[in-house]
Amino acid sequence: MKRRLSLAYAGLRPQTLRAYRLSIDRFLKFVKKRHVPLRNPRSLDKQLAEFIDVSYQEGEPLSYAGHLLSAIKRFHPELRLELPRASQLFRNWQRCYVPSRAVPASWELVEGLMGVSFHQGYDTLALLLALGFNCLLRTSEMLAITHKHVVFHPKDKGISLVLPGSKTSQGNPQVLLVTDSRLIRMARAVIIPSSSDLLWKQGPYQFRQRFSELLVHLRFDESSYTPYCLRRGGATWYFQTTLSLDATVTRGRWSCTRTARQYIDEGTAQLAQVSWSHQQKRSLRQWSRFLLKVRLRQEAKLGKA
Repeated sequence: MKRRLSLAYAGLRPQTLRAYRLSIDRFLKFVKKRHVPLRNPRSLDKQLAEFIDVSYQEGEPLSYAGHLLSAIKRFHPELRLELPRASQLFRNWQRCYVPSRAVPASWELVEGLMGVSFHQGYDTLALLLALGFNCLLRTSEMLAITHKHVVFHPKDKGISLVLPGSKTSQGNPQVLLVTDSRLIRMARAVIIPSSSDLLWKQGPYQFRQRFSELLVHLRFDESSYTPYCLRRGGATWYFQTTLSLDATVTRGRWSCTRTARQYIDEGTAQLAQVSWSHQQKRSLRQWSRFLLKVRLRQEAKLGKA
């Protein structure tokens, strides 16, 4: 009989547990370095407050404090009302926190990234980038997709993309419909329906590294865009295509319409201000043309099959 995890862990995703563990490890190293014993809730609250304040002053992510407090209150609920200093400093940090939003990608940039990917032999990566943009995928969702998660409809009328787990689905699978004929044909040429392999097999760090290398190949600075730009740019593109906020919210699987509206408004404003150099524009045109040639070869091959 399979042993079940304790109810203390119910509803927590593996990524969340990992974030909790790392945040607690950071805090314990901080305390150990200061040689301060944690004898009671009052001393714990004092050291948590110190840790949060130091993290803020050193420019660490807000999530360092958020995950730490969440972990403590989750597994030691008796301490929820015993940490007034730490909770106050965390709220203060939240009030003055200005998030650094990822610059959204345009379809022209995605085509350039895909063209370079095909040229370098990363066919499944090229498809993954297109799916990420078209389906407004989070990076973790992209990296969880296997060949079997791409399900073809009869007569090439569409693709069902199965997401094995999502941030807002409590770990339940979700299905997104892809109707772009270009993307369907590309998937036909790349996907192996009998394979259960991941479209990207090398892990998150290597994925981000490869993404940066693609940007450099296109004459962009490696820090100018992040993989999350696909979701942000895709949200703006999808809203402008459908002119429906409700459809965009459903597509992006947001639990709050306000979040989707923020994505769209900020994305549109940022895209309007994006300025590419002559070299970058020329590089994008070059790899967009290469992508077109790849598509034509794929269609010819599928036509003979």
